[in-house]
Amino acid sequence: MKQPTEWCGRRILITGGTGMVGSSLAVRLVQDGCRVWVLSRQETSRDRLKTIEEQIHFRAVDIRDALSLSAAIDEIRPEVVYHLASTPFNPPTVSGVTHMQVIAMGTVNILEALRDRPGIRIISTGSAAEYGSGARIREDQPLAPRTALGAAKAASTLLMQTYAALHRMETVVLRVFTPFGPWEKAERLVPHTILSALNGQDVSLSDGRQERDFFYIDDLVEALRLAAIKPVPPGSVINICSGRGIPVLELVELILRLMKKNVRAIPGALPTRPDEIWECSGDNSAAHRLLGWVPRTRLEEGLSKTIEWVTLHQDEVSGLNR
Repeated sequence: MKQPTEWCGRRILITGGTGMVGSSLAVRLVQDGCRVWVLSRQETSRDRLKTIEEQIHFRAVDIRDALSLSAAIDEIRPEVVYHLASTPFNPPTVSGVTHMQVIAMGTVNILEALRDRPGIRIISTGSAAEYGSGARIREDQPLAPRTALGAAKAASTLLMQTYAALHRMETVVLRVFTPFGPWEKAERLVPHTILSALNGQDVSLSDGRQERDFFYIDDLVEALRLAAIKPVPPGSVINICSGRGIPVLELVELILRLMKKNVRAIPGALPTRPDEIWECSGDNSAAHRLLGWVPRTRLEEGLSKTIEWVTLHQDEVSGLNR
């Protein structure tokens, strides 16, 4: 897709650019002719960026270090900032303190570093975990997070809105539901199912009736791109989702059918989390209205692409730690 002139050549900063979402975005931005800087912690693997590592700039910065972050921004002079740095969702070893330090304080540090730089669009990724539970959730539903990560993401969103109102900053929050695709960590549902099937192993699940709103990573990348170039009102919060919930068991069985492997999904083989969210899907009408965005990739198509990619990159997927 040919990009508008004002997009090509722009200086783009991505925090959390070594993760699944950030790396996928970085690849797209390089293809679009942007000048891309990636901020990440020194110890973070750059494997996801190896195809473009000669075309982007790295800076080893911890988002919690306000002084180092501000110095990096002074040096880079970005025109657009994608604030994607976060903590992982599932590991119980990640404390509430860490979630708040990385997500909420990291957002404060970004906003403070950019506060006196007018005209910079700042796009951050929120999470469906901010809502708690519900079906076809709209952006105006009251927030009721049931995890420390969800609470930290909600705090980050409120900070983005507050700085937009107080300091006239161009902030946009994309509240992301459940993307999947290449370079997702092995323990996540879709790659775990694919790897299990490739190894001839049945797929153990908890209850399996939990509904999630799955969509393909390329559609999320397009939403992120549009959020930078569309005339979105400052302080906007926009759901990015398929608009349809699907039970986890149904998704796993669909993957196994597409793979034509003689393995089974086994619901009830794992314990159900006490804080389980049983229903979580979003309404994406605001994304269509404000960004002109709709998910273009059908679920089966996205899963087929992911199956093909994981099959060719099994060792790399198994080695991912973020």
